[in-house]
Amino acid sequence: MSKIKVFLGGYINYTNAQNLNCRAVAEYLDKDKFEVLALTTHFGRSESFEANTFKCLKPFSFSKHLGFLWGMLNSDVAYFPKHVDTPLWVLKLAKLLKKPVFTTIEGNVTDLSKPNLIALFGSENNMKNHFSYFKQVFGITRFLIQETQSVISINNTPLLLGVNVHQFNSKIAKNLRSIVFVGGLIKRKRIDEFLLLAKFYPQINFNIIGNGPEKDNLEKRASSNVVFHGELSQDKIDAIFQQSDIMFLPSKSEGFPKVILEAASAGIPSVVYNSYGASKWMKHRINGFIANDFNEVKSIINELLNDSVSLQKSSENAVKLAKRFDWKNIIIDWEKVIVNLHNGQ
Repeated sequence: MSKIKVFLGGYINYTNAQNLNCRAVAEYLDKDKFEVLALTTHFGRSESFEANTFKCLKPFSFSKHLGFLWGMLNSDVAYFPKHVDTPLWVLKLAKLLKKPVFTTIEGNVTDLSKPNLIALFGSENNMKNHFSYFKQVFGITRFLIQETQSVISINNTPLLLGVNVHQFNSKIAKNLRSIVFVGGLIKRKRIDEFLLLAKFYPQINFNIIGNGPEKDNLEKRASSNVVFHGELSQDKIDAIFQQSDIMFLPSKSEGFPKVILEAASAGIPSVVYNSYGASKWMKHRINGFIANDFNEVKSIINELLNDSVSLQKSSENAVKLAKRFDWKNIIIDWEKVIVNLHNGQ
């Protein structure tokens, strides 16, 4: 039986959410059943991958088109997660060649609180035209499916993203001494609220991992118990995680933050807002904490400061949550999607 050739339309040597997901899919797909093709960039990391790759050289704006052409001509099924960055001609070529392509919706489509897909495409018609070329469109959470189905034809079953649990050393948090944030330092992440929380709790250490245009302004307003680490390598992130007890993500508009699963892999439960469907995959006070507003966040912090047993239990259950989303388990659903598309289903 010949292997199914799968083209993953992401740059697997360059750090970006969609690129990292493509890299994980490339790693975990069963190599006895699938042959993986993917792209790399000349400005990304030089390392080996479990995929056949096309390196996009200078000028990147031109060579990436050659990479997409290479991927389409040599694959049986293609996955394109980078919506605006995927050239429309690629999707038209796939239709001409009768090759099935699929994608995932990982963020909001219409929510005005952040640059939504309609805005990124320039108009709703442009966006709908783009997605009309896909054989299957999946949401990565049930909440995103509900938010999207009125605008885009989308599968009723989510195609979940996973986490590389083995990349993190798990430990059980016992006392609340340190809170961490991981993400881009941009306005949508509402890191001002993270800094405000730090001012209410001077006895707790607050660590910020990430970089972005807001960094200088945030550093000027931060209290002395806040440390900005910038972008860190995987092992250094894990080192900060080993010192952290909970994660606080102040954003009110997300898809499914991968950092929640990464932190959970290290035994760190997250405090998040209820505005993007966290209750669909997290159980409040069991493996994480879901708040309606900032006052509830403070109540949760006060509770954890006074109840180490609650913190310990949520830490233990956070590890279980991460294992449920381990790519080793999640990849089975991806393989089924690819096989069904290849078989014309």
